[in-house]
Amino acid sequence: MPQPSIIQVHHRGDRGVDGILRLIELAAHDGPVETMLSAMCDELAAITGVEIASIYVREGERLVMRGNHGFAATAIGTTLVVGEGITGLVAECMRPVSAEHAAAETAYKAVPGLGEERFPVFVGVPLIGAGTVIGVLVLQRRATAFATDEVTLATALGAPVTLAIERRLASAARSARLSGLGHVPGAVLGRAGVVPTTTALGAPSIDLCNPSGIAARSASVELAMELERAFGRLREDLGRAMKKLADSQVPAVGAALDRFALLLCDARLRERLLAAAGQPDGLRTVAKEYARAPFKLGTVLESADHVADVEELCVLLGDPRSLRPGSIWIADRINAFVAIAAVARGAAALVASDAVAPAAIAVARAAGLPVVSDVPGLFGWARPGDLLAVDGDSGAVLVHPAPTDIEKLRRAR
Repeated sequence: MPQPSIIQVHHRGDRGVDGILRLIELAAHDGPVETMLSAMCDELAAITGVEIASIYVREGERLVMRGNHGFAATAIGTTLVVGEGITGLVAECMRPVSAEHAAAETAYKAVPGLGEERFPVFVGVPLIGAGTVIGVLVLQRRATAFATDEVTLATALGAPVTLAIERRLASAARSARLSGLGHVPGAVLGRAGVVPTTTALGAPSIDLCNPSGIAARSASVELAMELERAFGRLREDLGRAMKKLADSQVPAVGAALDRFALLLCDARLRERLLAAAGQPDGLRTVAKEYARAPFKLGTVLESADHVADVEELCVLLGDPRSLRPGSIWIADRINAFVAIAAVARGAAALVASDAVAPAAIAVARAAGLPVVSDVPGLFGWARPGDLLAVDGDSGAVLVHPAPTDIEKLRRAR
């Protein structure tokens, strides 16, 4: 008779499992590379039970210690040439190397002031990316040679370290300093969230076009419900924005909030959206055609402003999930409604490759939300999820900023 299987969930407390998961998490961290790699060394030392863990990063023909656990802080920056010392031998032969007494080996090279002679038992594993060595992981302890299974473990633990270094190298290749016009002061760091354009809009965010096995009436009901949920999200956005902007006495801010509220109450717009919701270009069609149709919402609106309002409302209805709190919203142009939604959802900053409407600047300024406009090359460099640093005072936008720039920004904040 088959025995019942037992499923075991490995909760927190297993130092090895927790440490490996922590290594993977650290590989995605931003900030100074020395801080990240030293934190990884702390985890590596705890997992393997060694006194010393060091990570050398290859920079040209040099191997530079960028992370360490166990040595003094002054050890960071220690440099060897590829092929120099046992660490350099690891990089040169691209294979793990171990020694029971490193100082007795011909390849050994002493580094004055490091104090590694107190930890003679050595193992180094190459960190290989794209077929070449991009670094070396070194573990050292006082006694007992590293067994084969320990060398295997060290080699496996090098994988998240390699991932961290490769990620930094890829980011550095796409780093850029862009210049625009600063409108609202403030320095922030965050991930890019792209505000879609109306030309990118298609059907609603759920696929209800000709659903298999569902009657047309049911599909129509589902579409109506989804549309109502989308409007409900925007009503919540409006409510949060009104609370955050309650102290503003700027007429342009109140006018923008009023226009937002009026469009959310416009039954004709809702009917057009529902009628077009099942079409592949539904939202885009409504944004372009309905926006230009002559009508009134209690007052006569400027045609250009009204077009922008309706287009941005459709954008916000059609893409409610990609613009996250804490992210830096980037767009071709930014008008008042996107600014209101950004304030409501806790965006970190607004950046446009083209113009930012005066009403949007007024809304952002009232909320203390940094704004930069007229940034050439923004979409050539920045992609969704990229790390950005924005300075609303100078108009600078840094894509994948260097660790030194991040530190300057944090001190400024």
